[in-house]
Amino acid sequence: MNFRKGFLAVPLVLSLSFPFQVQAAKFECSIHSVLKLSDAGAIVTHGWSANYLNRKFTVDRETGKVVNTTALKVRLSNYNRESVPHILDYGDMNNAYKAVTLFEDKGGYAVLEINDVDKTTDMPFLYQTNIGMILTGKCNVTDS
Repeated sequence: MNFRKGFLAVPLVLSLSFPFQVQAAKFECSIHSVLKLSDAGAIVTHGWSANYLNRKFTVDRETGKVVNTTALKVRLSNYNRESVPHILDYGDMNNAYKAVTLFEDKGGYAVLEINDVDKTTDMPFLYQTNIGMILTGKCNVTDS
């Protein structure tokens, strides 16, 4: 193979072997329910529900970080100096957007899933925070 042709093919192969990166859009999400796992193994309303209902937060789609929250930031945060979200899927026609953070120093985790399959408005989300709150609601895509 000609060196020049092989050299030009490398960037194309590298670009095809990595997951598709989405544009720098964000999800703006509104919390509609605040739940927790009960001692009996059922999903029930969390005692702090009133503090979080109808609050908003933004998810940076590129990094998976929960930012710009109107609720208590520490309890909704999915990152710190040692731990950042890992994007499992950026979302497409077949899969929801998924980000997971492992807080290895504390033995905790946060899981965020936004069902953005073929939608740009009113996309349902499920967010299990590091402190065990299970938040659900709807998100919209925003460029700001």
